[in-house]
Amino acid sequence: MAPIDSSTDVVVGWSAIWMTGIVVGVQFVLCYAFFMIKRSNDERNKVFDLYETRQHSLGHRSPPPFQPHWYLKAYQMSDSETLRCVGLDSYMFLRLLRFGARLTALGTGLSIILIPIYSTGTARGNSTEGFNKLTLARVEHGDKRMAITVVAWYIFIGFILRELHNEWKSFALLRQQYLARGDEDVPKEFRYSILCEQVPEWLQSEKRLKKYFDRLFPEKVAQTTICMEMSCLDKLVEEREKVLNNLERADACAHHPKVSIGGRCSCCWGEKVDAIEHYRTELSRLNTSICHERELVPLAANHVRHQRKLSRIFSSNGALNVPENLFSGRKHSSEANNFKQPTDLSSLIECNESHFSFSDDDEERDIGEHINQIDINESKISPSSTAFVTFTSLRAKQAAAQCALTPDRTSMRVFHAPDPRSVLWENINFPFSMQDTAKFGMKVVWIVGILFWAIPVSVVNSLANLNSILQALNIKTVDSSKPWYGFLSGLLPVIALALLLDALYALIVLTAKRVLKLKSLSDVDAYATYWYQLYQFANLWLIVIGGSIFNQFQSLLNDPQSIVTTIANAMIGSSVFFVNMTLTQSIGKCALDISQLQKFVIALLMRLWRSESTITQRQMDRAKIPETYQWGYEIPQILFILMIVVLYCPIVPIMEVFGLIYFAGRYITYKHQFLHVNAQTFEGGGNATWLSIFVFIISIIYMAEAVFIAYMGLKQSPASAAFGFVPLVVTFVFHLDLRYKTITYLQNLPLQRAAAIDVKEGECSDFNRLIYLQPSLNTCLDEQFHVVDSNTRGPDAVF
Repeated sequence: MAPIDSSTDVVVGWSAIWMTGIVVGVQFVLCYAFFMIKRSNDERNKVFDLYETRQHSLGHRSPPPFQPHWYLKAYQMSDSETLRCVGLDSYMFLRLLRFGARLTALGTGLSIILIPIYSTGTARGNSTEGFNKLTLARVEHGDKRMAITVVAWYIFIGFILRELHNEWKSFALLRQQYLARGDEDVPKEFRYSILCEQVPEWLQSEKRLKKYFDRLFPEKVAQTTICMEMSCLDKLVEEREKVLNNLERADACAHHPKVSIGGRCSCCWGEKVDAIEHYRTELSRLNTSICHERELVPLAANHVRHQRKLSRIFSSNGALNVPENLFSGRKHSSEANNFKQPTDLSSLIECNESHFSFSDDDEERDIGEHINQIDINESKISPSSTAFVTFTSLRAKQAAAQCALTPDRTSMRVFHAPDPRSVLWENINFPFSMQDTAKFGMKVVWIVGILFWAIPVSVVNSLANLNSILQALNIKTVDSSKPWYGFLSGLLPVIALALLLDALYALIVLTAKRVLKLKSLSDVDAYATYWYQLYQFANLWLIVIGGSIFNQFQSLLNDPQSIVTTIANAMIGSSVFFVNMTLTQSIGKCALDISQLQKFVIALLMRLWRSESTITQRQMDRAKIPETYQWGYEIPQILFILMIVVLYCPIVPIMEVFGLIYFAGRYITYKHQFLHVNAQTFEGGGNATWLSIFVFIISIIYMAEAVFIAYMGLKQSPASAAFGFVPLVVTFVFHLDLRYKTITYLQNLPLQRAAAIDVKEGECSDFNRLIYLQPSLNTCLDEQFHVVDSNTRGPDAVF
């Protein structure tokens, strides 16, 4: 009798897969029918709000609207035109999906060869029946059939490395072009600017900071912007925005609404007055207060610097502090003996500033004229340790960003400035040192969280075996062959895991914005991608080994090397769960994305809840803004499916078929959405969608090769296991070569090329000096009263 494979002890059936396929198939048909009907209606009425949102603001970077055979048009769009329309971030995201589609297409071809070979294996037992007839579990230990598995694995890994090489070759050129030219919709000041952190107090003045960089890069500094801490002004601007929204809602009403004043709330317990007149009065009052606060900003900033100077000049008991080395290095030491104590404020400041080799700024010479006009405690305005510096040449900017300006790590730090559209201004003043400390603390929290992540995952995993739950609750079990049982056991775990991961992602983003106070959306995306992806990796292993790592501790303590064998033993038993997940996230997710059904339903409910006459012009304008994809949410999900198809290729080859459906469907869907519907808020030059995720892609390959070697050893095929080390070594050499020859040089623009661009195009001087100015200080961004245009109101005004 043939040996029985022990990789799993239950019969894995097809019922859960069939039921999941039927459900997501019906969902796809319904969503696609809605999409075609609604799209045809919008085309007749020339309404772009739902399926051609980019036409409102990005028509110059979008193909013609409502093209027939949308899927063919999306597929046939050339790479160069796609890049021009969507930008490098979205373009590399699409190439990541295409990379997955290509390798799963090859895997599907290999599965046509491997499935018949596996299905004719002689191993018998529960672990080789049902779905497992098509897996490596069907092959007897030490069978010669596994030689074909090794050959297929060589082809698969070789193809992956070849595709990665081609992708990096293409990306390197595009990345250098982006660093040199930027994106056409990104302000050019972004390419010439740096972000300075931990700016010392004596440089927290725009003139002083400019002089500092002028000495390092003579005549190459265009402007400097010190970020200000001004909580009172920020609150006033926020309050004005609320009043403005209320005024527009009141103006949009057909009748004259009333509002209560003098009470505890705006709807009762007070005197009823006309809402429009009240909000106009409040708006005028807030505008006056905001203008007054803005006038105080430079005066209050000078006052703070004045107080800091006095604190450096005088000790706590009022004695004068004269630096010991004030006269060091001078030719005539007698000057120190002839030094006379200054008697006036200007002389004191001049003496102290000579120690820092800076003369007085004009803005500080008349500080005495204003010092009595400011109550610094009430204004709460002070310069922060964060600043932006814009240069006139790329060469100077790249030199400043790549060189160490100070010898001390705790002194001023310099980074490439973020896209101005991605700056989180509410966090811009958070001290860099405190941010580093918070990051370390949260790193400990997330690592500990991974250890306990097994608890919720085990609960989710248990939903796949409903009879076990019923037995634990002393309830009579049901017939597992029933179709509804396969439906529940197949979909419930997938849906529960998706909801759990959505909650985790929201928590990570909230931590990045509120706890770490990261200063740009690109930083938030990078942080979310990193930790969300690590938890996705943990999900795979926790699901594979049964949802809990705690019951493995004893065996791992006795034999630490058994972890790989433990994982390999359980992989086939978990494959059905991953098939259902892949089907749900491919067919089901594509249907929802292309139909925009969620957005339509939300808009419809808002119109039912609120009468059409109360919809303001601002709300109608916001409905025309294209939605964005969150890279930190989308990329880890794609890499998770990529990890599944790579790991399972030699063991469960039919997984490649479902992977091909996922990547091909998502590629066409996302490409259409990027060209017609969605647009990213900011551009990072492929950093978020390719450069920073390569470490995860190469880790997936390493993990797959380790599991292949372990599984071949488990199948008692030492020759196949030994041959499995060859692609592992080749991958390692490929990784090192790519890292030191390509990746290292893509973070910055080389100075040689930056200098060539400066010579060819000349240095820039016509900069927008408001680009990195805080919104509370930028009068150009002041909210204006939007009157509803009756021509835009109609049955399809919102959708």
